[in-house]
Amino acid sequence: MPTDPNSKQSGSQESLPLSAIVSFVLGCAFLAFVAGLFIAVLGWFPSNHAASAISALRAAGKADAVPHYLYPQRTADAGVTVREGARMQDGVTLVSGMWPDDVWHPQARLLDSEGNVLHSWSIRPDLIWPETPHTDFAAGGHNVPSTYVHGLELLPGGDIVFNIEYLGMVRMDACGEVVWKLPYRTHHSLQRNTAGNFWAAGLHWREAAVPEYSLLKAPFVDETMVEVSPDGEILQEIFILESLTRSGYESALFNSRRTMDFTHMNDVEELSAEMAPAFPMFSAGDLLVSLRNLSLVVVVDGETHEIKWHFALPITHQHDPDFEPDGTIVIFDNRTDKTLEGDYWGRTRLLKVDPATSSWTTVYPTDAKQSFYTRTGGKHQLLENGNRLIIEANAGRVFEVTPAGETVWNWVIDSREGEYIPEVLTGHRYPQSIADSIVCNQ
Repeated sequence: MPTDPNSKQSGSQESLPLSAIVSFVLGCAFLAFVAGLFIAVLGWFPSNHAASAISALRAAGKADAVPHYLYPQRTADAGVTVREGARMQDGVTLVSGMWPDDVWHPQARLLDSEGNVLHSWSIRPDLIWPETPHTDFAAGGHNVPSTYVHGLELLPGGDIVFNIEYLGMVRMDACGEVVWKLPYRTHHSLQRNTAGNFWAAGLHWREAAVPEYSLLKAPFVDETMVEVSPDGEILQEIFILESLTRSGYESALFNSRRTMDFTHMNDVEELSAEMAPAFPMFSAGDLLVSLRNLSLVVVVDGETHEIKWHFALPITHQHDPDFEPDGTIVIFDNRTDKTLEGDYWGRTRLLKVDPATSSWTTVYPTDAKQSFYTRTGGKHQLLENGNRLIIEANAGRVFEVTPAGETVWNWVIDSREGEYIPEVLTGHRYPQSIADSIVCNQ
């Protein structure tokens, strides 16, 4: 039976006025904005994927995108700008960064105190691994060969060992030839132990649930502490999620603002037998581990792999905790606040922690004039004369300070791209003898 188009049928609705529709749309837009703000600030899903997409655009070299390794330059300085020889630690300094050649690519450079290049290694990740050695999926640009170098150790004779971030570990000789490459997803810092082996962070990508981690839903990153021999052989593989779970730390994972990369391990360091007496609560072989996304530093038992100590507040997205001879642990506390200049949370600092009491003091800066900040990256090295070498990664800077915080050496990377400067991820002081031992027979 035909119906009257002007009649009201059961279940139908009257047309809404235009003003109501506009109000509804504006309300939805506002809610979407607020949700997006929380996602961006707190790192909730799908923020990880958005960041990964941005990283992929950068890696693809889009004209309007800034590569991941470039940051707004904070100074026009280049090279060595401060050099107080009598107050410095003797030796040479190994740095790593990005320099343009036919393309931008990583280099390692060994510098004297005046900034002269004593030796350099050109590193081409795209030639070392023209295709990814991995078949799994990993978020962002970490599954492509055009990523960057992180973690770097110089050996007597001039070989270097480094991580091509999330692709694998590489040993290269003084002439720039690859000695070996390990297709295991190593990343971030390298630390050499007294046996001559290398500790690094690594990972496995889990597409399916892991019964031991009953609270975690796949997919997720399952990170490892991995020990590698000088010949490129994996000697140990310890899963940090397993250590957290077995030690009753599962709930710490819910402090992470990430949905897949819960821990984001960025440093593994072994307690040596020589330094162990200063740490009666630990044993030689225990591992000091930094878990950035949890803002958590832990010590993992070298035998049972259970966690025996932890430190959290007040650090934020820290790097490079180090055992030190006085029985303390010094942590590079980035205090990341999602800004490029550290506008909110007081900028970066080095904290000295007593593991017996978890009490802490600030080692550097000692006053407001020494303020520095790096949102990502960053390391420090206690030198023999008591000074400390510090990497302000996002500023492309390596500098040496006295115990009083006075700068006695300052170096800034000399490559630029317009108003941007490459980050520097390595800055390590070695004795002059290691520079004298470098031999390239080509």
